[in-house]
Amino acid sequence: MTWYNAATGLWDGAWWNSANVITTLANFAEQFPNEIKHITDQVFPTTLEKAPKAYGFTGFLNGFYDDELWWVLAWIKVFDVTGEKKYLDKAAEIFEDSKNSFGTSSCGALWWDKAHSGTNSVENALYITAAAKLANRRPSTPHSGYYYNEAIKAYDWFLASGLINSDNLVNDHLSAAPGCKNDLSTPIFTYNQGIILSGLVELAWSAPNPAKFNDLANTLATAGIKHFSDSNGILHEPCEPNCSSDLQQFKGVFGRNVLFMVNRMNGITAEQKATYTDFLKKNADSIWANSQVDNQLGLIWSGPKGSVTIQTQSSALDVIVGAACVS
Repeated sequence: MTWYNAATGLWDGAWWNSANVITTLANFAEQFPNEIKHITDQVFPTTLEKAPKAYGFTGFLNGFYDDELWWVLAWIKVFDVTGEKKYLDKAAEIFEDSKNSFGTSSCGALWWDKAHSGTNSVENALYITAAAKLANRRPSTPHSGYYYNEAIKAYDWFLASGLINSDNLVNDHLSAAPGCKNDLSTPIFTYNQGIILSGLVELAWSAPNPAKFNDLANTLATAGIKHFSDSNGILHEPCEPNCSSDLQQFKGVFGRNVLFMVNRMNGITAEQKATYTDFLKKNADSIWANSQVDNQLGLIWSGPKGSVTIQTQSSALDVIVGAACVS
């Protein structure tokens, strides 16, 4: 909480990153409520009330659909751990802005931003995941299929788009229309590999053919672990050691979604569960041994220790919380 400003409801003034910190805290609260309740009882309502005012936004809406959808996921998770309907209502309210724009991209789905500068993986994977989660929490509101149909529509588009390459890695964006092809020259990021995982797991809960969603989640998760991990099994972002503040957040998103698979995937095999559990524990152990100084957590989880930001701290905490949850 070193970086938290109660006057703004944000961590170090960071916008979408603060949504991820809220999600991290909610994950922790879900597993260890007594350890953090004195913090979350203050932080959750404070951020809900004050964060948009810090930048003059209206209801968590700004110029970027991915930013908005991070907040949707954050408030859904807070609803899950508090049971307070106001958080789910806020998530649904924010989601409407993306829903009203889905399909308007020149490539057929959701634009990354309201300036229409590109069609990326991040906002469309977030859209799938947000819609799937809302479908399971509001199955008949405002009417049956309202969110589920959006999730399936976006899922179908995502698979047809070619964003998942031949190595089962999720590329960052499509080329401009009329081409709309997977731009294989773009970097591959851990968060693009992770965002969709919990959405796929939740789609499987209510879909008539759940296996295809779980199979894709397992395929993407194992491909991500293989591609982004070093020989010791420690996750790295390709930009290390010189990652921007946004990129410093990415690895935790992947780890958080792997944890969701361990805890919530129906029909997960013992082998799959062992793979993901080992991944979380190994990375958490390495963070604590090699990237921690006075409880502050750095960017490179295999070491050496380096500078710490709210992004590196919360990203690493995602994996440490994950390891604690499966231990």
